[in-house]
Amino acid sequence: MRPSAKSLRGAAFAAAAALLTHQRLPAAPDVRGFAYCAPPLRPACIETSVSALAMAACDEEVQLFTRTVFRYRECLEREMERAVREANEAIEAWRCRRDKTKCRN
Repeated sequence: MRPSAKSLRGAAFAAAAALLTHQRLPAAPDVRGFAYCAPPLRPACIETSVSALAMAACDEEVQLFTRTVFRYRECLEREMERAVREANEAIEAWRCRRDKTKCRN
């Protein structure tokens, strides 16, 4: 059974709200040393017609989405920096192993 768009939006909203209120979410699994940065979900209300009453709620969703996009970007930047550091450390270790004169110590 596929989750409904409404339940997916609710889950995304709850996750984004937790991020914005600095609550800790369960740690994302590391895949070979890489942290996962979950991309934000675009609010469905942008694509559908909404009543005047739902407009305010959609406006809040869009604002939350925008803030979540910035958090996502920060996560990607941190992960990119971590990956580059790890690669540099691996290259340095390999060079040192092959030629002791290339070791920093």
